[in-house]
Amino acid sequence: MKQMQNNQKGFTLVELMIVVAIIGILAAIAIPQFAAYRTRSYNANAKGLNKVAIGAQSDLNAELGAYGFTFNSAAAGNTLAESVTGGGTPAAATIVLSSANNAAQAIGATGTTAGSRLAGNNGATLKSFAVPLGLGAGMMFASNTPLNVAASGINAATSYVTFARHLNGDTVYGTDSDQPNTLYSVSNPTWVGTAVAATLMNATMVAPTTGADNFNGVAGGGAPTTTWAQVQ
Repeated sequence: MKQMQNNQKGFTLVELMIVVAIIGILAAIAIPQFAAYRTRSYNANAKGLNKVAIGAQSDLNAELGAYGFTFNSAAAGNTLAESVTGGGTPAAATIVLSSANNAAQAIGATGTTAGSRLAGNNGATLKSFAVPLGLGAGMMFASNTPLNVAASGINAATSYVTFARHLNGDTVYGTDSDQPNTLYSVSNPTWVGTAVAATLMNATMVAPTTGADNFNGVAGGGAPTTTWAQVQ
């Protein structure tokens, strides 16, 4: 029995320390790569939302003869049955956010159900219309048009800009209807996990102007590149 006990072997402290060191090295390599992969997937969701929004704007324009903007919030009773204020004078676009505190934004509005939507009006015809636009969980979106002037009877909402971002992404994506088939972006690593939608999105949003490129080279709060740029 004594001889069998003397023959038992185990790991030495040095061997254990080497194994721990190897695990630490592998973790140091794998964890940042996994985090970067997750961020890219969240950014891809924002790209997808922006593309869906472009289609919604096209649908709205086909019916209304004007583009629309994100109007109010679901919590305020935002349904398709509620028309935009007549006369073609929308307020500045409201940022809509789909989160645990505003789950209604995850569904598109209907005639009786509050949800996310794009709404617009034609300053010339005074006609109003809205289309549903549901957001995925953790998505934030805003779209705006040039302001119509009610007294002038002129439809100024002939262009739009969009902005889309995921709360866990580091990039905001934008589209200018005057620059078809062009996607813009601005990124900042400090935005990952930032839940204050209004503060962040307002810092990146640009005002729409018909017939002009409202994004390229315009300040957007990115880092290290601060300005909006075309996505390659």
